[in-house]
Amino acid sequence: MRRWPTPGGLALLPALVLLAGSALFLGGAGGARAATAYGPPPPPVPPVPGGFVAVVTSVTIGPHGGTIRPVRVGVLLVSLRVPSGAVPIPVQITLTAPDVEGIGDAGFPGFDTLGGVGVQVQQNGAPYPGVYLKPFVLDLAAASISRHSLVVNWNGTRFVTDPTARLASQSAQVTFDTAPEDFAVLDPEGPIKGATTAATGKPLWGEGILAGALLLLGTGGLAAAGRRRVGR
Repeated sequence: MRRWPTPGGLALLPALVLLAGSALFLGGAGGARAATAYGPPPPPVPPVPGGFVAVVTSVTIGPHGGTIRPVRVGVLLVSLRVPSGAVPIPVQITLTAPDVEGIGDAGFPGFDTLGGVGVQVQQNGAPYPGVYLKPFVLDLAAASISRHSLVVNWNGTRFVTDPTARLASQSAQVTFDTAPEDFAVLDPEGPIKGATTAATGKPLWGEGILAGALLLLGTGGLAAAGRRRVGR
């Protein structure tokens, strides 16, 4: 037997239809807002050339500071000094090695990567937040480093020259107050521009002749002086 809606039920129908319509409208509006808010994902962060993922050493250093003694990272001898008061709590400092071939010229034509090192600083397993109270000092040593070398670091999108770098014969030093940092040392390809042939280990003929003449004159002078002393 068919049941007909009661008058009370009939009275509720318009309200139910109105509620259903409102829900559909609000859902559509919300969907529209969601669609409006939605956009393409941000571009992925480019990976660091060379990776800098091979762990070389990991040391805990506290507020009193400390030093990671020279460790070999590829061809580089690397040491890191954390001044007293640089960090207010103990941190875990990890040095990593890159794949040098993956770095290539690091975006600097005419140069080749000699070596590199990464520095990670963590607090309770997470990257250390903020800036160090005093800069860390990183020393790099290798026979091939010269004043013509470059020290570069990764800024998140590319390698840039490090403004703090101090270069000398066979050594380089940089300072930094945040991490992670990924450094690479670049050497010029081939002979150094503007240098004489003697700088490459192949002396010019003129320079060789002059050096031989001076040597002979010096030897002759010494022999004459010796004869004079003997004569007396």
